Amino acid sequence: MVSLLVLASCKKDEGPPDANQAAIRLEVSFDFKAGCIITQVRDKADASKSLTGEQLVWERAERKAVFGIFRREEWGRTLEVISTAHERDCKGQEVARKTQEVTLDTPGVQTFSFALSAVDTDGDGYVPTSGGGTDCVDNDAAVRQLSFYRDGDGDGVGGGDVVLGCTAPAQHVAQSGDCDDGNAERRPGNQEICDGVDNDCVEGIDNGLTLNSYYLDSDRDGVGAGPVVRACVAPENHVASSNDCDDNDAARKPGLAETCDDKDNNCDNRTDEGLAVVRYYRDADGDGFGTMTDTRLKCNRPEGYVSSNVDCNDSNSAVNPSAQEVCNEVDDNCSGGTDEGFNKTWHRDADGDNYGLANTTMTGCMQPAGYVAPTAVFDCNDAEAAVNPGVPEKCNGVDDNCVNGEDEPFKSGPTRLGATCGASCPGIYVCNEAQDDTRCNAPTGTTYYTPDVDGDGDALSGAQAQVACSPTMPPAGSATSNTDCDDTDRYNRGGGTEVCDFRDNNCNVNSDEGNVCMGAGWNPVTDSALNGRDWNTVAISKASVSGYPVWIAGANGALARRNAANESFTSFDGQCGATTTWNAAWVSSDGSVFLAGSGGQVARHDGTGCSMQHTLTGAHNATGIVGFEDSGMTLYVVDEGGQLHSWATSGAPVRAADSPTNPAPLYRDAHGFDRTRLFIVGQESNGQSVPQLETYSGGATPSDVDLPTGGSPSNSSLRSVWMVSPTLAYAVGDNNLVMRWQGAGWSLVTPPANTNFTSVCAPDRSSVYVTDAAGRIHRHNGLGNTWVTQYTPPTAGPLRDIALVSPTNIWAVGPGGRVIHFPQLP
Repeated sequence: MVSLLVLASCKKDEGPPDANQAAIRLEVSFDFKAGCIITQVRDKADASKSLTGEQLVWERAERKAVFGIFRREEWGRTLEVISTAHERDCKGQEVARKTQEVTLDTPGVQTFSFALSAVDTDGDGYVPTSGGGTDCVDNDAAVRQLSFYRDGDGDGVGGGDVVLGCTAPAQHVAQSGDCDDGNAERRPGNQEICDGVDNDCVEGIDNGLTLNSYYLDSDRDGVGAGPVVRACVAPENHVASSNDCDDNDAARKPGLAETCDDKDNNCDNRTDEGLAVVRYYRDADGDGFGTMTDTRLKCNRPEGYVSSNVDCNDSNSAVNPSAQEVCNEVDDNCSGGTDEGFNKTWHRDADGDNYGLANTTMTGCMQPAGYVAPTAVFDCNDAEAAVNPGVPEKCNGVDDNCVNGEDEPFKSGPTRLGATCGASCPGIYVCNEAQDDTRCNAPTGTTYYTPDVDGDGDALSGAQAQVACSPTMPPAGSATSNTDCDDTDRYNRGGGTEVCDFRDNNCNVNSDEGNVCMGAGWNPVTDSALNGRDWNTVAISKASVSGYPVWIAGANGALARRNAANESFTSFDGQCGATTTWNAAWVSSDGSVFLAGSGGQVARHDGTGCSMQHTLTGAHNATGIVGFEDSGMTLYVVDEGGQLHSWATSGAPVRAADSPTNPAPLYRDAHGFDRTRLFIVGQESNGQSVPQLETYSGGATPSDVDLPTGGSPSNSSLRSVWMVSPTLAYAVGDNNLVMRWQGAGWSLVTPPANTNFTSVCAPDRSSVYVTDAAGRIHRHNGLGNTWVTQYTPPTAGPLRDIALVSPTNIWAVGPGGRVIHFPQLP
């Protein structure tokens, strides 16, 4: 038989010998009866590359094994071959070995012979231990290993499991058969004695001795019972007698005298015979009283029995002839009655005030929840705890004490309930808040004064007085005081707080007293960011509370912003176009400015940079801009081509409408209180200064508005318009032109001077400010023809625009770096 260890070829690129022909035939011979030959081949250069082959040769007549070896492709040429011989099988002890190096450097098969040798005198296939094998006796083929046994008690005889080996381990002997290897007195060969032990380890305990019969005496009364035990002597607690009737009770055995203990003492199958007896009665509830239904005749009282038999309920220890009667629907004392001497009627008390209803009862010993014992007077309202016979009567429309009806102490006398009272405002007597008396409910009269024209809550001293009784609404347009010194100005009233606004706020005939302006007034602003520019427009968001930021813009891309009071202006000149002349501005609630200017340019600046720069359709000079932020921001821009443009800031401006006038007028300004109506002002474009006024509420075309009669505005151009509210607007222009709209039509207002007006701003009806070409600022009180000139420049020069959100912070601008501010230190 040939074992093939390696079934692979050498690398073909390594040259001769031819890899397919390089192989080894290994013949391994052995001179003893081996069990198995194992051959291992491995790469000389890398011992981790190895293969092993095995051949069983135990039954083989010819003592030879042959192996065929082929080198693997990834191995080197030099191999190391190791052959070993083993006892009996391939897992047996190794007893012979030979190692040799082989180089596969020639074609064909090379043959090598290994001779393995070992001594096996008795030919049993096991080599003696001296030769590396496991045979302890090599001259006897029937013996290979010796047997030894544990001798724990040192008596020369062992026991337990066999231990194989060539020499005896410590505390082991060759003889076995010890029946108790923990006791040296018990071993084969000893003499058997009567001690209840198997002394000779043969045929059991006390074998060969004379045996007698014995019985267990558990109660130690000298008489036993139960199974017989054969022994040469009596075992512990055993006796020769076996007729005990209860071997667990020493008080019971044959021959004893009978006693009164409920036992068969003498084992004659009778109990307490011949003794005197008494009748006892069952006391199941342990109260000392029994019942006739269960009796016993006994010489002594049985457990649970008594001599009395008069209990009426032997299942309840609380019920017996000596118990006290309680109200519980039970005959506690066995007298034949139930709950005698107790009242068991309870009245419903739903509101918990300890008074019940007369006709709503329950019967029982225990007080039910929500019920009380009867009282002399019963409750009249069991749903209200504050109503019962024990409380005093209140004035509240309720019979509190359940006597004589409701509110009886308060129904007589001059202040009785319902009696009339009061003078200018009549009333009647009603219950007071404490509910302990009556009071007059006549309302307090309040004196109101009409009219309160400016709506500041204070009328003039000559206003008509009128008393109004609550809850009657006060007269329309009235006030609760009449100390106003100027009822056309809502910033003036008696007792008002004086602020720096060039007005008599507290009606003490003085303006801005108490140094409220701290030296400031109407003065130019000096700032490097403003000087040398031609300013055309100024704007503040109407949502601003402080009046900041304020933006100004003008020619050649001039742009500046002031963020807060006492700060300097920041210049953004040229950031939205270095050559554009900005004519109009509008500020959104986030403080950004939207600009409209020459060539139809529009843009937005947020104080960081310029964005959304567009050119309007037609590229006419843009002259006016206004925006609305409800339902998304939308701006409207007008230009000198008579066009109205709509600009949603998410996209570019679009042409919204054209003037209905042909040829198209020159639009100068546009304004609106909300997006439902715009007013557009300008002049005709036919070379004449004829004012143009239009209104726009949507659609493709604005509508012409009739100019007021009674004057001659035909030689004027309207320059500015402002809507104060949905029913009030102002427009101004050249040649003294001032007009007012009050919801129905436009009318002329007597101007403050003979001049050309350039701009109007009116945040409220009593704060109408206009600028003129001479650089003056005028204020109109909103009624009549009263004007006050607030500012006159030291040197005449035009102002182009004015802006404010309150009279305490006003800005106006013009060319030549002219910026006027109130209040401003000189």
